[in-house]
Amino acid sequence: MKTVLSALFLVALASGAGAATIVPHRAIYDLTLLRANEGASLQSASGKLAFEIDGSSCDGFTVNFRMATKYRQDDGSAALIDTLTTTFENAGATELRHQLKESVNGKVRDTDRISFNRKTPDAEGTGEMKSKPDETFTVPAGAALPMQHQLKLMALGEAGGGRDSSIVFDGSDGAKAFRAISFVGRPKPPGSVARDAANPAAAALKGDVAWPMTVSYYALDGDSETPEYQVSFDMYDNGVATGLVLDYGDFALSGKLTDLKLLDKPSCP
Repeated sequence: MKTVLSALFLVALASGAGAATIVPHRAIYDLTLLRANEGASLQSASGKLAFEIDGSSCDGFTVNFRMATKYRQDDGSAALIDTLTTTFENAGATELRHQLKESVNGKVRDTDRISFNRKTPDAEGTGEMKSKPDETFTVPAGAALPMQHQLKLMALGEAGGGRDSSIVFDGSDGAKAFRAISFVGRPKPPGSVARDAANPAAAALKGDVAWPMTVSYYALDGDSETPEYQVSFDMYDNGVATGLVLDYGDFALSGKLTDLKLLDKPSCP
């Protein structure tokens, strides 16, 4: 389920002066089971998802992410999956640093550190993984890092919405990049999202415009018409997302905003 991080980095980005701009913030969401197909063999799922986003468009952005979810199977067995990551992307979209630690029922299952560099934002890039110190990997020319991708989607929203197709790399699934097919809807006026208007945790968003977004992630190799993962949400023009739907195919989780703190906004020179 590492691809969840690719999609959820969409809440962590910024654009230039005069456009929608990220506000550094800490957001917490309650996760519940929205849907489970028969093949998922799931009785229930619940947990928490948290972001802390800091930085600026001139200094780069750091995103701290944690998702802890308890899954109970039809046979009564349960597993608590706890994923923590820290990602830094520089302002020029030429450098990415990603750290991962994932535990199951308190036992560490996966840890890794990934570094990625390229000469220009549209050039082919090279990466290294701590788990494979003798190997390097290549990310195709033109691949978007998370900040680049979100800037593109937010600009699409400001232009009235539409469809976008991009190759995206964020390090959340090792060396793997994805084809992201995104749909951005027309803007929702301030205060018009009924779910958020009735939610005290979203009070700070009442003066902001939002865009509905759906992003589907496909493997680059092969010709599958089924995405490996899909996420939907309302993205506000200050970078806060609400109404999360995390769709893994066999099952889907919903995420409700339960706490939001806007942090100090650094200024660019």
